[in-house]
Amino acid sequence: MYSEIPNQRIPQARKTKQWAIDTMEAFFSIAEDGITNRKEELRRLYDYYNGVIHDDDYRYVVQPYGKTRKNFPSKMRNYPLIKPIIDLLLGEKAKRPFNYSVTVQNSDSVSRMEEEKKQVVLESMKQAFVNEMNAMGMETGVPSQEQPQLPEELAKMFERSYTDTRAILGQKGMNYILQDCHVHEKLQKAWFHFLVAGEAYTERGVKNESVFYDVLNPLDVDYDLDPDLDYVEDGDWAMVTKYMHPSSVVEKWGRDLTPEQIDQVFQSSGSGSFAYDSTFSSRQDELRDRLVRVRILYWQSMQRTGFMSFFDPETGAMEMIEVEDGFRIPKELKEFGAKITWEWHNLVYQGICIEEDMYINMRPFDNQRMSINNPSKNKLPINGRKYSDINSKNVSLVMLGIPYQLNYNTYKYRLELAIARSKDIIAQLDINLIPKKWDMDKFMYYVEGTGIAWIDYNKEGVKLSPQHQSVLDLSMKTMGTYVELLNSIQMEWERVSGVNRQRMGGMTQYDGKATSQQAIVQSAHTTEDLYRKFAGIEQRDLQALLDYSKEAWISGKEAQYVLPDGAVEFFSIDPLPYLEADLGIFVSDATKELEKLALMREFGMGMLQNGTPASTVADIVDSENFVMMKDKIKEAEAKMQELEAAQGQAEQEAKAAELEMKEKERNDININLQLDRENKIQVAEINNQETPLPPPPPAPDTSHQDRAMDIKDREVSEKERSNRAKEDISRKAANKKDKK
Repeated sequence: MYSEIPNQRIPQARKTKQWAIDTMEAFFSIAEDGITNRKEELRRLYDYYNGVIHDDDYRYVVQPYGKTRKNFPSKMRNYPLIKPIIDLLLGEKAKRPFNYSVTVQNSDSVSRMEEEKKQVVLESMKQAFVNEMNAMGMETGVPSQEQPQLPEELAKMFERSYTDTRAILGQKGMNYILQDCHVHEKLQKAWFHFLVAGEAYTERGVKNESVFYDVLNPLDVDYDLDPDLDYVEDGDWAMVTKYMHPSSVVEKWGRDLTPEQIDQVFQSSGSGSFAYDSTFSSRQDELRDRLVRVRILYWQSMQRTGFMSFFDPETGAMEMIEVEDGFRIPKELKEFGAKITWEWHNLVYQGICIEEDMYINMRPFDNQRMSINNPSKNKLPINGRKYSDINSKNVSLVMLGIPYQLNYNTYKYRLELAIARSKDIIAQLDINLIPKKWDMDKFMYYVEGTGIAWIDYNKEGVKLSPQHQSVLDLSMKTMGTYVELLNSIQMEWERVSGVNRQRMGGMTQYDGKATSQQAIVQSAHTTEDLYRKFAGIEQRDLQALLDYSKEAWISGKEAQYVLPDGAVEFFSIDPLPYLEADLGIFVSDATKELEKLALMREFGMGMLQNGTPASTVADIVDSENFVMMKDKIKEAEAKMQELEAAQGQAEQEAKAAELEMKEKERNDININLQLDRENKIQVAEINNQETPLPPPPPAPDTSHQDRAMDIKDREVSEKERSNRAKEDISRKAANKKDKK
């Protein structure tokens, strides 16, 4: 039985140190009641994953009659059946997209968007007016720009592309936290715990004005929450038990310890009831007796907040202000009828116990995550969930595979025994069959060399008979049955786990492409529930890190982080708007994202075949999410369009240059011909000046030739007229015949 938990609904002044100690001891008694069995069961799950053999699991096999025999021809060994499945899921998780987006959930986010949309449309209309005035020749002092879109189209485009500046700051802050806290690596570790133990737990908070994120060992965590709740952060209390060296204790909490307490930690380590206890530790090592147990407890207590109403003589109206616990109404306000109404809401408390009686830091938790709409909705800094504990004891994937692993090892053990007993076919021969004066070596020589066993039936004093020869079949007929049983166990485990041989790459020559793809799809459906439940932990942890960053960066933050493409992004956060922003996290469906990425990567290979540069395709394939891939494809399309436009312009310029060259060549030829003519004329003129030319001959009389040509033209014209007349007469005669 555990101690009764002290009353939490008391004023702050009554919450003394003894009250906090009594509360912590009550929760410790709850946590440690039956905790030994739970931790031992969880530890064995990790042993099954690592292939550790527990003798009690196989005692009925190796000791069927309650005794152990020495020099037995077989030994119980572990043949991994669980580990390959877990390792495959770990590898798949590492390659799944991890996409998230930060949104603003403030009530003024819509009004801010409408105001900014109004400004964009107004600026567009102003620019359209300026363009019109400039076209009419009026001086506006503002240069014309490309004709903007219509206001309706511009508004629609703005709504599709609008992002609140506060969301952009939150996105950059989240990107920095992921790299600074190594969230990806730690989530992979939490995923391992979720597969093996069926439980995963994390701790989030603020330390030295920085956000921190740690993954906790399931063996070190205990908590309590409502049956209808799934996540530890919504629970009533949570405790983390850690085993640390004295130097680590001083490093982490040295400022909160007195010199006497520090001496006590160093002097008492390795002895006493508080020292290392393998029952409660996640590590079994008897040599580590210097470890000290530290228990960190968070619980939901209560705090009251007052609302004082009073009459304000200056305004003549009733006013209301919020006051802290312990506030007393001044006398001057009592005269005006001031009253205080107290409201109680949840408040997270913390406390640390080193050894058995060293209590420190018992106070309200420094970083409260309470809802703005409901102050009592306060979350613990510890988060996590179990895989399947609805109305039943929780199970994990490893726990489901234990019966198959034990049976598989047992039948392997039986198969090894069968192989040891198998002696093949043995011939029984009477030793007196060996001929006289022959020894065993000579007899076996002829048997093996010639295949003939020479037998002397006339030996003196020996009466031989062919019935003395017989054959013993000592071969085992059950080995094939064992192999079939082993294959059956493996197939059954694959069906339960949801990871079949096709998903693990075990294809055969008879497996068709469509059949294998369908088997992989069906396998993915079985394990999708694991990924979906763990994604809930991821989403809540990212939301917590984003909330804690407001308190960590209350004085502002300037930092940098590396983008996936290697570029460095700098950001600076103004504390006031960032603190007032109600930021939310949306995590996309990784399965759908993975399918779209695979499809687009195939599309990228088609782009490569169609002439897209290899570097562009490499950027597309290297994208970590679908949005980034779409942006890179759009960039590639824009570059292709620019390249095509540049190529078209270059072709036009080349054609124009070619025409210009041809025109220049023609002009050059004409100029050269003109120069040649002028040169000839000049030469002729020079020659005429030196030797006078003879007088030109008289022009020939061509008048008779002209008259002959006129006569011929008249004859041709007369023949044409006569021919036309004959054609008319013939046509009329043909028409008369047709009428008749």
